[in-house]
Amino acid sequence: MIWLTLREHRAQLVAMSITTALLAIGLVVMGNYAAAQRAALGVDSCVPLPNTNVNCADLDFEWRQRLGPGPYLVLGLLFAPALAASYIGGPLFGATFERGTHRLALTQAVSRVRWSATRIGVLLAITAVCGVVLAQFGWAAVALNGLSGGVRDGFSVFDVDGPPVVGYGLFGIAVGGLIGAFSRRALRGMFVGLLIFVGARAIVAAELRPNYEPPLVTYERTDWFGSAPPIYPAGAWVLHTQDVDAQGRPIDGKEMDRLIQGFGPSAMAGGPTNPGDYLATLGVRKRVIYQPAERYAKFQWIEFGVLTGLAAGCALLTIVLIRRRDA
Repeated sequence: MIWLTLREHRAQLVAMSITTALLAIGLVVMGNYAAAQRAALGVDSCVPLPNTNVNCADLDFEWRQRLGPGPYLVLGLLFAPALAASYIGGPLFGATFERGTHRLALTQAVSRVRWSATRIGVLLAITAVCGVVLAQFGWAAVALNGLSGGVRDGFSVFDVDGPPVVGYGLFGIAVGGLIGAFSRRALRGMFVGLLIFVGARAIVAAELRPNYEPPLVTYERTDWFGSAPPIYPAGAWVLHTQDVDAQGRPIDGKEMDRLIQGFGPSAMAGGPTNPGDYLATLGVRKRVIYQPAERYAKFQWIEFGVLTGLAAGCALLTIVLIRRRDA
């Protein structure tokens, strides 16, 4: 059964293996090139000119120009599990049921459980191997300045680094296989499986990941000009910031405008000459909710566990569904 599965899906498996190899090679080459060019230009050691940072901005622009389309390789790590869900997971059972070729296997003294478990197990195993390979290149994603918007904090490359890469690959294959087995149509399995994968990924990133552990809360001065360094730890993932009053109640834009109207008269009367200092005398401060950078590795393993559990659940449902449905 294992050999039959490999032979039947050899085109998809070869394509996945080649894509993994090319993506890994590209990340190694471009990651090292990006780091070398950044060091040669002195982007990170640049000292801004007085009252402007145009010199450092020019260096950063030159660095990006030298990289060309290289940073788009990082998107490959992001999209690879989605493509696996659609092009490999969807047709895994959907195409077989649609063509009716499953009847040949089921008439060869092979049980439905063994047939379905072997098919999905083999593909999940090979997907896990490819995922482990790609999971090693989070450093290249950082060197290439991460995803859209650049590396802003320690969690900027969370999706394309380490265990979550493997977990998303497994979940993509499993959910695509489940939809294909349920619908018995390859295209439906590809399309609906992709939609469910994207939706689940969005929910995990937006709702689950920020709350794997209770976030921490700190308060800092409302910096009107945004020039003061933050008081939360470096590399922290900032989830939310909001201006609040002395009792911790949120301050909206209208209330802030009303409060700041008193700044001019207060300064003329000898009060603080900085708006941030003036607001501090009124008890106004900024509430910062964040996850510290030291939780990064722990959160990655938690997410891997969540995704692996979802993949296992989808695989089990697929096997049960095939066992109970008529040929």
